[in-house]
Amino acid sequence: MPAAKTAAVYSGRRRRPRPGADDSSGSDYEAVQHTLKVFSEAMQQAVKELEGLDKKCSRTADEASTLAGNLADADVDGQFVAMTQDVAKEQARAAKAVHQMLEQAQQAASAAVAVQRAHARMYGPLHRVRKGRKYRTPKPGFFQ
Repeated sequence: MPAAKTAAVYSGRRRRPRPGADDSSGSDYEAVQHTLKVFSEAMQQAVKELEGLDKKCSRTADEASTLAGNLADADVDGQFVAMTQDVAKEQARAAKAVHQMLEQAQQAASAAVAVQRAHARMYGPLHRVRKGRKYRTPKPGFFQ
């Protein structure tokens, strides 16, 4: 009978050691910078997509409102005018929500860039020193 194996082994998700985790090559700094860069780019892409969605939602809300007015001018049954006005109102509400989401995404994108720059400013010089050394430095806490 085969030995019991964990789900991680079957799923192929074994926990592998991080490359460079035990040396002083600065890979942690580079990994954080890479993660922040990827996140920042993703947020900027989300902002672009939300800008398009914002315009489309606003345009759809305006079109629905115009249609409701046109239906009323054409003496269409009041029930249909009211339903179209309700749709226009909900479209405007959705457009407002998308616009708020766009503003939040813009703030998050700006914050991501600011965090990346602050991290580089705070830890970049240390990274350059550690990377330029010939010998590895001790792990944090070694001298305590």
